[in-house]
Amino acid sequence: MPDARLRAFIAVPVPSTLHRPIARVIDALRKQPGGDRVRWVRAENLHVTLRFLGKIDPDIIPTLLERVGERTAQHEAFELTLAHVQLFPSQRRPSVVAFELAPAEPLTRLAEAVEQGVVAAGLPGESRPFRSHLTLGRIRERHSALDVTASDTALSDSLPVTEAILFQSELRKSGAFHTPLAQVWAAASAPSAVLASPLHSSKPKEQNTDG
Repeated sequence: MPDARLRAFIAVPVPSTLHRPIARVIDALRKQPGGDRVRWVRAENLHVTLRFLGKIDPDIIPTLLERVGERTAQHEAFELTLAHVQLFPSQRRPSVVAFELAPAEPLTRLAEAVEQGVVAAGLPGESRPFRSHLTLGRIRERHSALDVTASDTALSDSLPVTEAILFQSELRKSGAFHTPLAQVWAAASAPSAVLASPLHSSKPKEQNTDG
C-alpha cells in the first residue's frame, strides 16, 4: 500500500530581489577549491527552514495550520542581515555551506513559536536546537575543504521576514521538488498571501531545488 504521507517543512521564503545577489555569492564560492564538491542550491529555491517536519499525514494539515497560526499570531515582521558565510556544523567536518543570519533572536523566537504549534498539533518535538542560517549548498564529501573566506561573500542586502510557508518536498531522480501548500504565518503589518492549501483549491506551483 503506497505511503500517503507528505514530506514537509515550514520555512521563510527568500524574496526574488535577493536571488541575484545570493547567486553571485554562490558563483564565487563555486569557483573556490572544493566548490565542485558542493551541491549548490538554486537561487530561486532558497528558503530559511524554521522546522523540518518529516513525513506527515495530510489530514493533520488543517490542525497544524491552526495551531502554528495561534502561536505565531503576535509576531511582527522583521529584517535579517546575511552576515557571513559559514560551514556547518563545524569547520573541521562541514556538511552545509550557509549564510549566518543576524540578529538571530527574532528568527529564533519565531522558530520556537512554530515549534510550539507543531507540538500542539500532535507531532513529535524537535530535540536539536534551532540555528539561524540560510543554506547555500550541501557538501557531498564530509571531509572536503572549502575556503569560504577566500571570496567576497559580503552582502549589504537585508532579508525581510514577513511570512512562513508550509512546503511539501518530493524527492525525485531529477532532484527535490518543493511545493508551497499554505501560509502558516503572516506578520500583522504584512499583506497576507493566498497559496494553494487544503483550504484553497488553486493548483500549487512546483519548485525544483537542489537544496
